[in-house]
Amino acid sequence: MEELLEYRQRMISRFAQVPGLIDQTISKIHDHAEPLEQQGWNVHQIITHMRDVNREVYLPRLHRIMSEEDPVFENFDGDDWMVNHYDPNESLDTIMKEFREQCLSTADWLGELAPDSWNRNGSHPTIGNHSMQWWTERTLAHIFEHLLQLEGSTPGSS
Repeated sequence: MEELLEYRQRMISRFAQVPGLIDQTISKIHDHAEPLEQQGWNVHQIITHMRDVNREVYLPRLHRIMSEEDPVFENFDGDDWMVNHYDPNESLDTIMKEFREQCLSTADWLGELAPDSWNRNGSHPTIGNHSMQWWTERTLAHIFEHLLQLEGSTPGSS
C-alpha cells in the first residue's frame, strides 16, 4: 500500500512540475508562431490545446468522478475544438498563466483526496470504464505527450 501512495504522490508532484518544465522547454524555442513540424502546430497552438483540453475535458472528468457515481463522459474532438475556438491573438503569457494555475490547483486538489477516492470510476464510450487513478495518469500522459512534442523541436534535441 505504501508503494501505491508513493506512486500517487509522484503523479501529484508531476502536475506541480509541469509548468516549470514547459517554461524551460519553450524558452529554447525562438519562434513560437513557427510550426514545429511541417504542416504541424506551433508552440502557441500546442500550449493552447493543452490548456483547453485540460479545462474542457480532463479536469472536469476528474471532478465528475469525485462528485458523481460512475459518470459517463462524452467524446471530445480536440481538432474540431481548435478549429472553432483557437485564437492566435491570445497572449501566450495568458495561456501559460491559466495552464500553470490548472496544474498547480490540480496538484493541490489531488493531494487532498482520500486514498479510496482514487478507486472511484468514470467511463467513456470508446475508452472504457477506469479508475480515478487511471484518468489522472491519462491526463498526465496527454500533457507529457505534448511536452515531448515541444522538446523535440528544441535545438540539440534530435
